[in-house]
Amino acid sequence: MNETIIYPILVIIAFIAYKKYSYYKVLTLVPSLLMQGGQIIDVRTKDEFTLAHKEGSVNIPLDILENRVNELNNSKPIIVCCASGSRSALARRLLITKGFENVHNAGNWKSLIKF
Repeated sequence: MNETIIYPILVIIAFIAYKKYSYYKVLTLVPSLLMQGGQIIDVRTKDEFTLAHKEGSVNIPLDILENRVNELNNSKPIIVCCASGSRSALARRLLITKGFENVHNAGNWKSLIKF
């Protein structure tokens, strides 16, 4: 295989491994975050949320999250999720820029079903 192909493939593999590890770290924290009063915010669209969601989660679609941050309690952990982890990563960054400190990206909402 050509070296010009190997390096981009290695970078992609490293990125995927890093994302999986990041989600794993958050998922190990979820039980304690929930015990601290943490709230699960699902940032998928209303239609996606209606089809299936984690019981007890709150649907605030990413495109309106900025307008609804006042509904969130900054003194308690916030766990954001979506379909793949991309929108929840954007939601986490948005909340941090709005002054939230205890925000965790759990990635796919299905990973939270066991909690």
